[in-house]
Amino acid sequence: FLSQLATAPTPASVASAERTQLRSSIWLPYWLPGAAAEVSRNAAVFRTASLFWYDAASCSSVRLEPGAGDPGSVRRLRARGLRVMATVVGSGLPPHAAIRCFSNRARRDSHVRRLVRLAVGGHFAGIDIDYETLAHTKDPKRATRVRHVFDDFVADLCAALHRHDKLCTITVMPRLDDSMDVALGKVIPGVYDYGAIAAVADRLRVMAYDQHSRRFGPGPIAGYPWVKRVIAYTASKTSLDRVELGIPLYGRDFANHDSVSLSGSAALALARRHHVTPHFDTRQREATFRYRTHGAPHTVWFSSPDAVAARTRLAKADGMAGAAYWAADLDVAGTWRAVRRAEGTT
Repeated sequence: FLSQLATAPTPASVASAERTQLRSSIWLPYWLPGAAAEVSRNAAVFRTASLFWYDAASCSSVRLEPGAGDPGSVRRLRARGLRVMATVVGSGLPPHAAIRCFSNRARRDSHVRRLVRLAVGGHFAGIDIDYETLAHTKDPKRATRVRHVFDDFVADLCAALHRHDKLCTITVMPRLDDSMDVALGKVIPGVYDYGAIAAVADRLRVMAYDQHSRRFGPGPIAGYPWVKRVIAYTASKTSLDRVELGIPLYGRDFANHDSVSLSGSAALALARRHHVTPHFDTRQREATFRYRTHGAPHTVWFSSPDAVAARTRLAKADGMAGAAYWAADLDVAGTWRAVRRAEGTT
């Protein structure tokens, strides 16, 4: 696969593109077949396309996800002037595995080399690390240990990528404070040391979404007051000009202590099917509606174009490096026009 990819832009061409493009980033999940086409159509909105295609299945394995890896998509994105990065998730690195991998110099170095080979061999602009399984613990002591070894790994990875003129981006869960408290009943976001990560990475991407989960819903995906708290905490740890605000494009349908994720367009279709009209909650700045089926009440929250634009304006007003949208092909029609207006480019 790597040998089929087009040659990466030269540093000079990247620098020229950065002067003329917007600052936004967007993830392209491998399971959404329309993602690359959508980003290509709206290329003027974005600076970076992050291919959500790779998985660290273990300390010794970084693999392409089944069904991912279309080289034609990469060529089209680059032809549209986008900087293409590889996003790597860490399904094989829950806390115990991460501690074993990153606490040992030889194993950590080996993992770093695999990631550098991916960046160099694929001619990617850099690597985006999205190791969310690190936080899957309810034990504060274990979370603290993960935090220390992950800091070591990030420092080594970013230094190695920089030696090859590659970018190093780290994606993290949202935090509101310095605690090692359990969030959503299952994770400890305190494993991510915002200050230490931002000090060595080119960008810290903060996923300011998933405020409510299936066990604790219903509620907004990323309520506006909550997002402002996430930004305030982040600003207490690092300069916001090093941070991209993660902005959701999706929604959730909550019912019976459970929830189902759905795209923004699917949420609108669901409202039409049940003959209800979504309304824009002016406090949360997110769209919502209710309906009943088989006697059960449902509450849906989703990111309308106005919701996405409101968070884009917030990132801009707070002097953040940009926005990072999750994810291509999940948005409601009209979202990117709203974003361009929010950024003052239309």
